[in-house]
Amino acid sequence: MPHLEPLTVAITGANSGIGLRAAQRLAAQDHRIMALCRDPHRGRTALDVINAGAAHPAILIRADLADPESVDAAAERISGETGHLDVLINNAAVFDQTMRAPVFTASGHELFWATNHLGPFQLTARLSPLLAAAPRPRVINVASKGLVTMPRIAIRFDRLDDPGWYSPTKAYYHAKLAQIMTAYSLALRARDALDVACLRVPAVRLDADRLAALPWILRALYAPKNRLAVPAERLGETYAALATRTGTWQKHAGPAATGKAALRGVYLDENLRPVDAPASAYDAAARERLWDASQQAVGNPPWAW
Repeated sequence: MPHLEPLTVAITGANSGIGLRAAQRLAAQDHRIMALCRDPHRGRTALDVINAGAAHPAILIRADLADPESVDAAAERISGETGHLDVLINNAAVFDQTMRAPVFTASGHELFWATNHLGPFQLTARLSPLLAAAPRPRVINVASKGLVTMPRIAIRFDRLDDPGWYSPTKAYYHAKLAQIMTAYSLALRARDALDVACLRVPAVRLDADRLAALPWILRALYAPKNRLAVPAERLGETYAALATRTGTWQKHAGPAATGKAALRGVYLDENLRPVDAPASAYDAAARERLWDASQQAVGNPPWAW
């Protein structure tokens, strides 16, 4: 059930797919939405859709998660709009199967790694003081159900931006594993001061315009899968339910639980049921190494926790 008081919610990738549907639903429930989008034109179009049923006009904020300066600017803009942030949903991601060769950002990072992990990590750090100022703050990361087919996947610490192992699929799931591990680390670092969740999102039905934009061969190959995929509207409801829940991840982990059991409740499926992550996500030393590497990659921002 939604909170009685309106929440201030920031959602990345709010211009399409699940992010747009979640923003619509939360805005219609009286919550204040900050819609973070990379493309200003698509963002303005999405803002019209969100605000058509919003109790409070949503605010559009440009944010390119692959660009550290853009992330910092977005965090500054949000800080200028509100004194606290109740919920941050790190929804935006890139998974372009046509990118057969790696692309590198101006900072020297492979694009999938930069957009799907480093950008959300930096944004969460920069917004952590606003989250800490909220009475019941929450951070939601997003991973993928496709990871169930990769039980032995692990972070390639010595080759994070190495093009030698790149493929779109490998790069995407590598970054999604990092999102789970970051959620675990943040949950343990913040403890009772922050509710943390990471959603295991199944295959999502593409919007018609995104499907039409695919090369014809990919469109033909993807069509059967798209028909069987979960509608974005359904997952938007999941995002909204998680953003407004009254409990925390810790209700699933016993107070004396250790190891894997101590983290139960952070990683959830689309029905908000706790699920297991790949084995490497439970390696505390690997999580700490990932945190340190991510911190260094984004300029060692301070955290509120």
